[in-house]
Amino acid sequence: MSLAVHQMTGSRDAWMLARAQARAGNLPEALSLLTEVSRMEPENTEALSLACSLAAKLRNWSMMMQTAGAWTRSSPESVQAWQSLSHACFEQKQFVDAIAAFDVVISLDPENYRHRVSAARIATAAEQYDSARAHLAVATKISPESSDVLLASCRLNYLTGELEQAEEDCRKALKINPNLAPAYITLGQLRQGKLSTDEIGDLRRLLAVPRLHPEYKASLFFTLGDALDATRDVAGAFTAWQEANRVNLHISRQEGIRYNRARQEEETEIIRALFPDVKGNELAASPSKNCDKVQPIFVLGMPRSGTTLIESILASHSNVSGAGELPALPEIHDELIALARRIGAWEAREVISCKIDHWRERYLAALPDSGNGGWVVDKQPLNFRSIGLIRMLFPESPIIATQRDVLEVGLSIYRHDFSKNWPCAHRLEDIGHYMGVHHRIMQHWTQCNASNFLVVEHKKMITNPKKEISRLLDYSGLAEELACFEPHKTKRSISTFSAVQVRQPVSSAFSGRAQPYISYLEPLVTALQAAGIDMAPGHELETQRSERL
Repeated sequence: MSLAVHQMTGSRDAWMLARAQARAGNLPEALSLLTEVSRMEPENTEALSLACSLAAKLRNWSMMMQTAGAWTRSSPESVQAWQSLSHACFEQKQFVDAIAAFDVVISLDPENYRHRVSAARIATAAEQYDSARAHLAVATKISPESSDVLLASCRLNYLTGELEQAEEDCRKALKINPNLAPAYITLGQLRQGKLSTDEIGDLRRLLAVPRLHPEYKASLFFTLGDALDATRDVAGAFTAWQEANRVNLHISRQEGIRYNRARQEEETEIIRALFPDVKGNELAASPSKNCDKVQPIFVLGMPRSGTTLIESILASHSNVSGAGELPALPEIHDELIALARRIGAWEAREVISCKIDHWRERYLAALPDSGNGGWVVDKQPLNFRSIGLIRMLFPESPIIATQRDVLEVGLSIYRHDFSKNWPCAHRLEDIGHYMGVHHRIMQHWTQCNASNFLVVEHKKMITNPKKEISRLLDYSGLAEELACFEPHKTKRSISTFSAVQVRQPVSSAFSGRAQPYISYLEPLVTALQAAGIDMAPGHELETQRSERL
């Protein structure tokens, strides 16, 4: 038997076995066999299609991207192939690549309104709002009464601050399609949980649908929890949030994502070793050729601790723009930690001196164009890990650390639908442990002479906003402007959970939410106590007024 015939026979057998394994529900085995089929028969588009489908079910996005890439090379005119590639890129937050792949989909089938809706959703996730509106304008012309078009428009208007229009779009979509789960999720966000009895009934009805997509199921449970919380049904609300996090925990584990306590503890020790004392900034970067363009202001802290509010105040200034949660610094941080794990922290410190100028330029190059120079706010919460690195990269930049009552923060994380970037968010004990990590790292920055950052307590900000906003602006070197004291009036896009909340005047309306749930928060309290964190509000960090370098 010739080699070609042998390969053909082997491929046929593997293909038949793969389909049998898939029918039997043995998806990993089927996917492994299909990979072998694709290697031997790269033109077998049926095998590539099935492999992409199984990879999506298994949430193996890297495998899906690899397979879809091979499929597009084999069948460059296949709409489904480019859709699969875009989907895989999107799930890994590679938005530029996801958009590029979907541009091919639209070029192949430009009159399909569903493609335009998908393109708008990708552009919205990438915060390319003008592009999203352009796609939706085309989709509306093709199919003006489509619930999918209305839902995509609703989501876009929600993020860009057109809240009344967003709710109108959402209700129109539900009138056309009462089973549109994402519309109920967005309506709950727009209404901040204040749904009618009938709408709560609709949530329960949808949750009872067999084979409901897991991500919809989790989001619907979060929405139901918020709706029951608004009716003061504490037990019902907490049970719904528990179910939501149970589903999300399962999704994360399917993708191989787990919260690793030991690894977090190890990273804390690496950070301490890398930055034992940054007072002198002996490794500070050279002045940047991009310094006249924009400069960053860093707002950091635990999620749900008030970072979006601080960004909104600063971004209301005429010389400041808000950029949201930028990924550049965490990527640099993770490179540095990986290097330290590989060669040791002391040796990694030697490498920093060679890379510091490159990292600074890399970060600045990734900043969005603010249009008028000045300052750009990076409110990535994870940057709390990187204060030492920030002081080396940007010794001139203001750093604002947010602080809020730990129980309020912990419950708020638990009751929100956090992405896979926060694997600690699905269990109260893990949330408490990560808050302990945050606490120890922030203590380190205070103790190792990196304390030239401003701590803003959420409680003080909402009880005496005028004084705290003045203090914030003064620390940041910004002249006082009326707009900063009325940030809810500033028109700007906001893509975090606080998108509705921060469009309202600063108030205490969202404080004290943990108190009714104290009896349910024992795992969180135990973890916080184990971390040595004082439960009393306002004691997580020693608050101090620190001068900029």
